Amino acid sequence: MRLLSLLAALTLFAQAPSAVFEIELWPGEGRPQFQAVANELTIREMPSTSARIVRRLRVSRGQQLVFDETRYRTTESGHLQVLSATTVTGRILGTTRLLTRDAYYSGQFPRQQVAFKEGDVIEYLQYRAEGTCFVRIADQVVNAEYPCPAQDDGRFRVITQPKTEWWIRIVLNRAPVGWVMVDEKAVKESGRSG
Repeated sequence: MRLLSLLAALTLFAQAPSAVFEIELWPGEGRPQFQAVANELTIREMPSTSARIVRRLRVSRGQQLVFDETRYRTTESGHLQVLSATTVTGRILGTTRLLTRDAYYSGQFPRQQVAFKEGDVIEYLQYRAEGTCFVRIADQVVNAEYPCPAQDDGRFRVITQPKTEWWIRIVLNRAPVGWVMVDEKAVKESGRSG
């Protein structure tokens, strides 16, 4: 089953336009809830603005939306500058650009410390949850532990924030319909549970 999940993820990744980094999880704590803020949703085949439109879905403003998958994509990295010699501790995820939900929770990645000197620049990929984030160091993605370097203004300076897109796969009558971006124009987060 895990092999099928991995093959499906690789197939989707191969079809979708490239992102700098993406994960099959949502940012932040708790399960998000969503609602429509437009009367029509543009449903895409893949979680990308350049993916084929498969449907225009009529909805009511304020309608709660059901989803079964999510994708949080970094389309442009941010950058952090190291202010003084320090270390970042986290799980080393490798050279990946797509981190599946299964891989994230598998426990397979080693935890390490990475040393930096003053003036080094780190690629900032995205916030994760509970004060952690993803950074790229020497082509290796690191799930940086609390505090995320972007939130540690005593040791790091944010040069630029990453640009991200958040996508959910809409479900109607228990069947997946396609992907829509959580962009506050057509879909917005309406709360969190759990």
